Amino acid sequence: MGRLAEAREQLTAAIDILRANPDADTVRALSNLATVEISAGSPDADRLSAEALSLGQAVGVGDGELSRLFERRGICLNFTDRRAEAAAYFRESARLAGQAGDDVLLGGALLNLADAVAGTDPGAAAETARTAAGYKRRIGDRHGLAFAIPNMAQALLMLGDWDAADAELARAADSDGLADYEVLACCRGWLAALRGNAAAAQTILAGLGRIRVSEDAQDQALITLVEGFAAAARREPQAALGHARAILAHAGALGISHELMRWAWPLAARAAHDLRDTATVGELLALLDSRQPGHLAPMLRAERDLVRARRAADDGDPAAAAAFAAAVGSLRGLSTPYHLGHGLLDHAQFVIHAGDAEGAAAAVEEARGIAGHLRCQSLLDRAADLMPAAPGVPAQAV
Repeated sequence: MGRLAEAREQLTAAIDILRANPDADTVRALSNLATVEISAGSPDADRLSAEALSLGQAVGVGDGELSRLFERRGICLNFTDRRAEAAAYFRESARLAGQAGDDVLLGGALLNLADAVAGTDPGAAAETARTAAGYKRRIGDRHGLAFAIPNMAQALLMLGDWDAADAELARAADSDGLADYEVLACCRGWLAALRGNAAAAQTILAGLGRIRVSEDAQDQALITLVEGFAAAARREPQAALGHARAILAHAGALGISHELMRWAWPLAARAAHDLRDTATVGELLALLDSRQPGHLAPMLRAERDLVRARRAADDGDPAAAAAFAAAVGSLRGLSTPYHLGHGLLDHAQFVIHAGDAEGAAAAVEEARGIAGHLRCQSLLDRAADLMPAAPGVPAQAV
């Protein structure tokens, strides 16, 4: 329910008693308290999740409970940008769950594995989340399904298969009876905002209830992401920047390469660029530059290349042309079609000023193709601002 402070108080009181003669109940209490601290972004999460797993092995809990402990430890590592390590824990959790014949735990391990690998292999993440959803549907685990579907949707968004993401979210709400899960509603609002439908996103935001008072960092950041992209769709860069920076404030709790950070950082950087706020652009670059290279998701590295290219162009740096070419190449290999579309339009804007009308037209045309495939009106509108469509070409995303 997101009432983390109340849960912490009750679990801490229980552990004070249960530590005297440690057994499976002690392990369970420690694991639950670790979950609270993970959700709160507390540094105590690392210690508690490790202690619970160590004690669970010491007292000899069964495969099912051990699976749960590996999953909790994996979630903690995932939120501290140790994603390869987290994936290993989730795979062991899945193996133990299968050995225990517990499909609830197996589906949970797989949906978390999907999240851990989404930043580097969204195709594998989509399939893993789809498998997790299959387990959750078969056993009627509505709560678990309500988390598996967003993980599948985020992978599909990265792959550029937005229609499939939309269909999965609609199926979960309509056919699976999960319309009351506000995380799913937020995901639908996010997609609407990405496509430029700020009104639909705002309607969804207005209907949110419990999630707005949740103390969970993911809940808070997810709502703010929808608000940020809705502001961007309304062409309100100042508001978009404020929302995106509020999300980035959760990087310590969720990890810099969490899915919400992967989308919030480029949103903040683009809004700051549109506002000609060079100081904020510098701060955003410093945020990524301060992290270990292995902690940065590929799309963040690609977006950083693009921001540096834009800054070189703004500064009149002769190396800007080469920087843009390299950045667009990075976007093709490491980022999403949506971000590639915006990068192509950035490049087109640069070469227009350089007098290369033919190169600009090619970049704009490719961006239009991406916008049509995604049915992203905001991207299509930006292309039209740079270069109106030729006669006979539809002016709206198909």
